[in-house]
Amino acid sequence: MISFRTILTSCFLLFSFALQADFEEGEEANRKGDRATAFKEFQAASQAGDTRAYSKLGSMYLYGLGTETNYPMAYVWFALGMQAGDRYAERFRDTAAAAMPLEQIRHAEELLSEYQAKLGLPEPASK
Repeated sequence: MISFRTILTSCFLLFSFALQADFEEGEEANRKGDRATAFKEFQAASQAGDTRAYSKLGSMYLYGLGTETNYPMAYVWFALGMQAGDRYAERFRDTAAAAMPLEQIRHAEELLSEYQAKLGLPEPASK
């Protein structure tokens, strides 16, 4: 008889491989220059909880790779990358902020709160 622990471990491993697949497929598409596919795969990875995709999406929004340039969304994804421990994300978040008027930065902060809730992430103590 299969134990509950074995079933739980198997489910965890299957989920982990699926989570990693979206990110890896995004990386492969990006290497091949297929930015639209990379963008879609990084979106799927981020929605599945793969924090490695956060700053990748930020870069794509910042530079208009595979999507339209969108500074507020670049700001959001780099801020999420910062929260996930990406040591370079703060610099790029600030680059996105420098391209926006103050009102747009406020809007980006509102979007950030929405995305943190959507992804089940806590809001940092100080912004």
